This record gives sequence, C-alpha cells and structure tokens, in this order.
Amino acid sequence: MRTMIKQIPLVKQVYQQIKKAKYKRKEAEYKRKFETDCYSCFWGVFETFEQAKQAAPSTKTIGYDNADLAQEYQQMLEQNNWEGSGQTIRPHDYPALFWLKSVLSDECNRVFDFGGNVGVHYYAYSNYLNYSDSLEWTVCDLPEIVKAGKELAESRFEKKLFFTTNLSDISNHDILIASGSVQYIEDLAQLLSTHKKIKHLLINRLPLYEGKRFVTLQNGGRVFYPQYVFNKTEFIEGLRSLGYELVDIWQDTGNSCIIPFHPEQSIPFYYGMYLKLKL
Repeated sequence: MRTMIKQIPLVKQVYQQIKKAKYKRKEAEYKRKFETDCYSCFWGVFETFEQAKQAAPSTKTIGYDNADLAQEYQQMLEQNNWEGSGQTIRPHDYPALFWLKSVLSDECNRVFDFGGNVGVHYYAYSNYLNYSDSLEWTVCDLPEIVKAGKELAESRFEKKLFFTTNLSDISNHDILIASGSVQYIEDLAQLLSTHKKIKHLLINRLPLYEGKRFVTLQNGGRVFYPQYVFNKTEFIEGLRSLGYELVDIWQDTGNSCIIPFHPEQSIPFYYGMYLKLKL
C-alpha cells in the first residue's frame, strides 16, 4: 500500500507529460493546417505586429498589398460574387447603412472609406441610398488594391468614387467608414488626433473584448496578415477623449476571432459602432 502511495506523484507526472505531448501534437497539426488553405483561421497571440510577422509560416506572403489578391477582389466584384456586391448586404451592414443615411446630406457629403478595398461599400450601399451629385466617396487602401479599384471605377464610369493611399487625406472629409480595417493599424484615436477632426465615425467588423490588447495572425487565403484585438473599454474611451460620443453600438455575429489553444483571447463576435463629434 505504501509503495502504491509513493508511486502516485510519479503517475501524475507521467499523465501530465502525456497530456502535454498530446497538446503539442494537436497544436502542430493545427499549425500545419493554418499554413495552407485554412481561410479566415487565426493562429497565435503576440504583443506586436512584428512578432506576428516573424512567427508567420513561409507558405504565403504577408499583408494585403498583393497584386494577385487585388485582381481577385476586382474580379469578384465584377462578377457580383462578393459579399455585399449584389442586391443584398450582410446583417452587420444594416446599422451602418442606417446611420450613414441619417448623416449624409449636401452639407455632409464627403466620405472617407478606410480600407474600402476596390469600392465594395460604395457599390453595395448604392443599392439602398440615393447618392447625390455632390457626393465625394474616397477609398483609402494599399497601392495594389487602389490600382485595381481605379481600373474598376474607370470601367464603370464612376464620377463620385475616388481612391488614395494617403491616410492624411482623411482631414478633408466629413464621414469615416471603417469596416474590417481598424484592426490593421496601430491606433485609430492617435490617427484622428493628428488630423482635422472628422464629424462622424462608422466603424464596423471590429474585434473587441474585455482583456488586454494583443495581436494575432490570420490566414487570408492568398496571404497572412496580423491584426489587433482591442480592449473594448480602452478603444471607446480613446475616441471619447477626442470629443466623440458613442451614439450606437451593435454586435456583428457574422464575424469572430477564434484562436485555437487560446480560449481566453478568443472572441465569439465582433462589434460595430457609430460615434459623432460633440459640437
């Protein structure tokens, strides 16, 4: 009996080693899957973008500024094979569309669409809004994406849609739309503080949770890209400190950030919000 009691710590140690080995094996299996065609999968928790880039597999390039990816976006939109490019839009777009309709006017008609890709929001929302002749809709994105967007706009003879790669152009606009893009920059509040304050902020597809801000790596199909997951309170307070008031906030249950082996950092849904500058 005494011998058996003495062996219990050893049994526990062996059990923990087996459990640890199984965990590492499952983690390695998932990483191999992530390295290939695991579109929209997440992997890892990091403190900075640079750490995430250094840890990224070598099977794909890193970042959105990719000519092949840009052409793929253009073709999807041309073929109405893009989510939101046809006659319907996704549920998370409706609150943003509601608030955009309420603030667009002849006096408030300059839209800055940060991360607007090849113009996907401009085209999708045109099915629900009557764009005035005075509308100026500027998409800000990476060079290869902007190049493809310009080509598409020219082929459609669009006169209200413009493109830029320069974030400083935000100063000349009334409304900021940022759908699924804010998580790819360091600090939105810092960006806004260095430019003339924009009147209305429509932020969508935003990963927020109650814990500490971190960076994770996402498989984007053709590429990998790092993104932030923000602390919800810190993010909103950062914008409030610039004079913005939170008018509306909604859950985007169509997007999530599930990071295997990191349950505390995994979030089941994203957020959208509308803030306006207090006068």
